[in-house]
Amino acid sequence: MASARDLAVASISAAVGAAAAAAALRFLSSYGASSAKQRSPPTPCAEHLAVNGCAAERPPVQSPFDPAKREGYISWDDYFMAIAFLSAKRSKDPNRQVGACLVSQEGIILGIGYNGFPRGCSDNKLPWAKKSAKGDPLETKYP
Repeated sequence: MASARDLAVASISAAVGAAAAAAALRFLSSYGASSAKQRSPPTPCAEHLAVNGCAAERPPVQSPFDPAKREGYISWDDYFMAIAFLSAKRSKDPNRQVGACLVSQEGIILGIGYNGFPRGCSDNKLPWAKKSAKGDPLETKYP
């Protein structure tokens, strides 16, 4: 039987995960709509490299004597969103993987997480099925 503390932690984790998913969905839908207009069709490569991909997609090599900073690096927003997507890959849920990266106004990462059980709670006995073959709701993830 789960204690009240475990249930509270699981409920708060679910709420934070849902909020992070909603924020990520909103960001991606607005990002996809605005960047779709700016994208140009990909140029075909003359040579494909087996290991490094297309030669035309590699950024130009900067001279070691050039004092300028590198161009083409990702923005902080894209960096934090990439951390959230990477965190989502830790989720064991077969139906939905959600990651979150909480960042302060100053750009400091406050926390990283994904939809999963809280620390110390084993998920080995949880039924991960969406539907039960026997019709028993306790054999599913959604009782």
